[in-house]
Amino acid sequence: MTKTSKRSPSFSPSVTSEEIYSAPALLRDTAATDHDEVTVTTLRRKPKVYLTAPSTVAQVDLPRFMGRWYEIARLPYFTQRRCVGNVSADYRLAANGDVHVTNRCRHADGRYGEAKGLARVVDTVSNARLQISFRMLYGVHVFWDDYWIIGLGSDYEYALIGQPTRRRGWIIAREPQPAADDLAQWRDEFNHKGFSAKDLIWTRQDAATTPQI
Repeated sequence: MTKTSKRSPSFSPSVTSEEIYSAPALLRDTAATDHDEVTVTTLRRKPKVYLTAPSTVAQVDLPRFMGRWYEIARLPYFTQRRCVGNVSADYRLAANGDVHVTNRCRHADGRYGEAKGLARVVDTVSNARLQISFRMLYGVHVFWDDYWIIGLGSDYEYALIGQPTRRRGWIIAREPQPAADDLAQWRDEFNHKGFSAKDLIWTRQDAATTPQI
């Protein structure tokens, strides 16, 4: 658990902190697992509360996490409906701690689509909870989505990304075509975190045709 506070959080729009609370004993005993927690995000006017959020990794070295990642598998996601292969993400750390994101994928007609976004850390203790936005309004990023790092290889060779609702999730890796044994291990870990591994869409990767930035 990253932080426990005895005070009730203020839900004023000016509040920009995130508070992590232990689940009440009744919920822990009847409906939750040992890793479950309540997350109250006060970055918005109305707080988001998750009673059974997946646990994140204890610590992320952000500079080490930067660079290119290849999508190995994902849960169905509407905004990626046109991506048929060669899905990649490039992360670049800015001086202020934000992360510049460039996602690319190949469409059915052979052309590549690209989306540029911005990620920000909301849990500065672990760096494992971020929010990401790909939309701007009057030059300001809006519509932030949760980006939680729920699994990470010791050599940063793979990562599991998920959202507290468990409706969206990704398996990403440094290599576009990992070994079958690694794929099975990551799938099982993803499933153990409470995500639906049976619904994963496995991404076709052809590194030779993946454009470099």
